[in-house]
Amino acid sequence: MNYPSPFSINNIGYNSGSILIVEDDPLMTDLLVLYLHKEDFTCIGVESAEKAWDVLNDDQFIFDCVLLDINLPGISGIEMLKQIKADVALMDIPVIMETAEGSESSILEGLNNGAYYYLTKPVVQQKLTSTLKVAVGDYRRNIYLKNEVKNIGSIFKNCQEGRFYFQSLLDCQRLAIALANMFPEPERVIFGLSELMTNAVEHGNLEIGYEKKSDLLAQELWVDEIDNRLEQKQYSSRVGEISLVKTETKVVVTISDQGSGFDWEPFLKISIKRVFDQHGRGIAMTKEKCFDELEYIGKGNSVVCTVLIDK
Repeated sequence: MNYPSPFSINNIGYNSGSILIVEDDPLMTDLLVLYLHKEDFTCIGVESAEKAWDVLNDDQFIFDCVLLDINLPGISGIEMLKQIKADVALMDIPVIMETAEGSESSILEGLNNGAYYYLTKPVVQQKLTSTLKVAVGDYRRNIYLKNEVKNIGSIFKNCQEGRFYFQSLLDCQRLAIALANMFPEPERVIFGLSELMTNAVEHGNLEIGYEKKSDLLAQELWVDEIDNRLEQKQYSSRVGEISLVKTETKVVVTISDQGSGFDWEPFLKISIKRVFDQHGRGIAMTKEKCFDELEYIGKGNSVVCTVLIDK
């Protein structure tokens, strides 16, 4: 499936998304399908992890997200999550867990095993649909970036050093695609490059705080607000900078913005405090999956990331 270049939550292709619902309560499944059909999602519901696994591996189906009940008969939701994240063909699909109740340790277990988000039962319709739109938008955007990295013949592939500047989300996307080819595994770093440059734009140069972003995502106005601020006088001259140095043993990238910085330490690990927020996990995921080393400098408006090159 080919997706368009998407830096808008609403620009995610032919429909709002294709969702696999794994829920053993048929009344709950019917309710979820009712909610999602109103927002132009397509849905398939199954009642067990075993049936979900069969559907996920059926070539006639392609899903943008899995909505997974944590308490299932037979294979549990957590075990199903682990299976999905261990499968190369499925691991990138966002999995949103449903839970009627859960301890902090069980929720963190899910997040640390790759859960995208947690929803609590009874599910609130607006929360469900806004969360799924963000998840599907992120997924399709990441698939687009990975596909572009595969297809592009980058002039930077053999570059040893460079400095580049960016202002908009589109700049972030295009630079991430081009510069990922300086790394030994472009598909590994593409998400991290895009994520950190996006942070530099939204939180750094444009000063969109954490709570403000939460509100914007809930109202599907995040991209609109970024575009509006880019035109405002106090922000229009600000730029982000990314510099890369490649040696025989490593690639080092430094991403900087012109903002006032932020308290970065709480974001290096997934926190229970942000488990029900629609964002706030990108830095932790980048640190874990995309780079061998990640370090913020000083007040937090510069981050240095390193990928080691095996010889």
